[in-house]
Amino acid sequence: MPRARISALAATLALLAGAAYAAADTPQTRLVRESFPLPAGQTLRLANLAGRVELVPGQGSQVVVEATVHAEGDSAAETQKLLAAMKWVRSHDSKGREEMALAYPVESYHGFHYPRPKDREDDIPAFLSFLADNNRTSTTYRGERVRVYARRKSGVPTLYADLRIAVPASAAFAVRNVLGAVRAEDLSGNVEVSTGSADVRFGAFAGTLTVETGSGDVRLGAVKGETTVKTGSGDLSVGNLVGNGTINTGSGDVVIEQVAAGKLAVETGSGNQTVRAGTASKVVSKAGSGDVRLMKVEIEELVADTGSGNVTVHTSLAQTRQVKIGTGSGDIRLAAGAEASFDVDSSQGSGDLRVGYADATLRKHGDKVIGAKRGDGRTHIHIETGSGDCTIKPQG
Repeated sequence: MPRARISALAATLALLAGAAYAAADTPQTRLVRESFPLPAGQTLRLANLAGRVELVPGQGSQVVVEATVHAEGDSAAETQKLLAAMKWVRSHDSKGREEMALAYPVESYHGFHYPRPKDREDDIPAFLSFLADNNRTSTTYRGERVRVYARRKSGVPTLYADLRIAVPASAAFAVRNVLGAVRAEDLSGNVEVSTGSADVRFGAFAGTLTVETGSGDVRLGAVKGETTVKTGSGDLSVGNLVGNGTINTGSGDVVIEQVAAGKLAVETGSGNQTVRAGTASKVVSKAGSGDVRLMKVEIEELVADTGSGNVTVHTSLAQTRQVKIGTGSGDIRLAAGAEASFDVDSSQGSGDLRVGYADATLRKHGDKVIGAKRGDGRTHIHIETGSGDCTIKPQG
């Protein structure tokens, strides 16, 4: 056989072998569809180790879950075994509450590979790519300690499940997704979402919503009812919050575009807090470090405290009964209405109290202004600063 034909045949065989290897190296999928009746007077809880979760409106009295399982082992036989193992089983969360969990074979494997979705890839320079290779998360799932790796690792199979969950209106439902983003739109009821590391996005929601994430941003559209958000690190943004809100973040900014709240409580370890507009009966704000801004918010009562950072409040004071603001270091700026009636007293280690209303009666201790009254003083304002000035003046 001529040498050229031999070379061409060898090249063809090599290409075929490469194609066969690539095909064998491609993750396989399996669709697992399950319906769960909603237990009377209880919360239906589902758990997944890794993958994306999409929550959509459902019908009837059952939660319907379509789980697309992705698996890749060291051999075709191992891949099929991994796919077959993934079914829903009874388990318990860290608080001892019963939940239905996808049966990742944690008794046989101490780790799984969950590839980072393309839209979440970090822009890491090539010379630092080794940092991504070491990216892993340790957690407890179905009573076993397990690691989830962002990159393939020898002896660690690829195994994760993307969930599409149809949730009926007014359902009491909770989903725990250790790794992976959660998306939802147009839901109602009593819904709890928790994730160890990923972003959470909600569109419209009505009812009681609880979101908890170890790290990741939370973005909520129009939420109505009782809203509670807790994140270890990550930013929170809300388009329109109606009802009561409780927000806690270890590090990250909080931005609420519009609010109509009975009580709004916001606590941040580090990060700025901003409420752009709306009304609230009571606002309680606490920041370890970061600025607090209430820009066009009508309030009845305000309690704000920051260790380091400025506090800025724009409100007419027309409906306000009481304001208490304290800063360890930082300035306080209060812009009120032209008809504002207030009685302010201050305790400032260093810094001045400046009152921009010419008809206000000032109280002094020596040369230092320590208080002021205007009109009948119906709004009581108490100011405390370790170091920083306080300014009260008309809006404009």
